[in-house]
Amino acid sequence: MDGNSITHQAIPIGRLLGSPSQLTRLASLVLGSVLIAGCGEPVDPNIREVFPVSGKILYRGKPIPDATVCLHPVTPFADGKPAVLPRAEVNENGEFTVTTYRTHDGAPAGEYRVTVSWLGPLSGIDEDAEDRLRERLPRKYVNAQTTDLQVAVSEQGSNELPEIQIR
Repeated sequence: MDGNSITHQAIPIGRLLGSPSQLTRLASLVLGSVLIAGCGEPVDPNIREVFPVSGKILYRGKPIPDATVCLHPVTPFADGKPAVLPRAEVNENGEFTVTTYRTHDGAPAGEYRVTVSWLGPLSGIDEDAEDRLRERLPRKYVNAQTTDLQVAVSEQGSNELPEIQIR
């Protein structure tokens, strides 16, 4: 062979790609990168920033499972964005986590009047039977104009609300 010639040597495909576990890791890395790059969601100009909010509510010292808690802004937002009503469903322990746009995302910062509606535990009850149930809480707690329950949602901190006691 002269000094200008190039020699080619066959490389086994197994050595080129590496071991099956290395190939799997490489494929996972590439796929993960593609998925992450595609997950960027456009920011909706009609959505307010929300902050996690959770709490506990009791009626006569006991949890009220399946109650609905709603947060009504004391002062309407002046940013021109659509009105929102942060809300939560109470679990069997009386605990709740607030939702505004997505499940358990929280609520915009601000002062809120709290309304609560409870028809009783709904487990095993169909929609027709649920429609016939009556409110179990004093009427004043169901209306944003008459409730005396208020909370504040902050941009800082955990927004773990003080326990709410209804008598």
